[in-house]
Amino acid sequence: MESCAEVENLDEDGYTQLDFHSQGVTGRRVVLEKGDFSSSCPPNWIIHKNNCYLFSTSLTSWSRSKSQCSQLYSNLLKIDSAEELEFIVRHLSSQPDNSFWIGLSRHQTEGPWLWEDGSVFSSNLFQIRSTETQESSSHNCVWIHLSIIYDQLCSVPSYSICEKKLSIK
Repeated sequence: MESCAEVENLDEDGYTQLDFHSQGVTGRRVVLEKGDFSSSCPPNWIIHKNNCYLFSTSLTSWSRSKSQCSQLYSNLLKIDSAEELEFIVRHLSSQPDNSFWIGLSRHQTEGPWLWEDGSVFSSNLFQIRSTETQESSSHNCVWIHLSIIYDQLCSVPSYSICEKKLSIK
């Protein structure tokens, strides 16, 4: 015959329920969520290779875009390879009316183009098309429109692309 304690520990399907109690011990509850043991990007970010990308939905200046990416522990896009450029262009093809800031700028009109990390731009991957006219002021920031990369006034409101390394939890 079963004892009363054994019957109380059975669930409706007849499985034994284990009840662990420790007296006088306080601790925190550990909850494992889906994705804790895999590589993932934050919600709304797109994963590609070892990076996460966020295509912004708000119009801001280049410096404000840079700040927004920084607040998300990321940087404005740095294009490192032809393959990465192809990936970005594929995503931009669905937004033919929009331009997106990338992490390329210069301090003065005749100065070198620099990525946010301080590395010098190399024209192996793409050329920067000039949008300057005689009467306009310096275009010291860079955006991408479809598959073409242009210099632009840093104050012009545009969308942006943030990029960060894929985090492995």
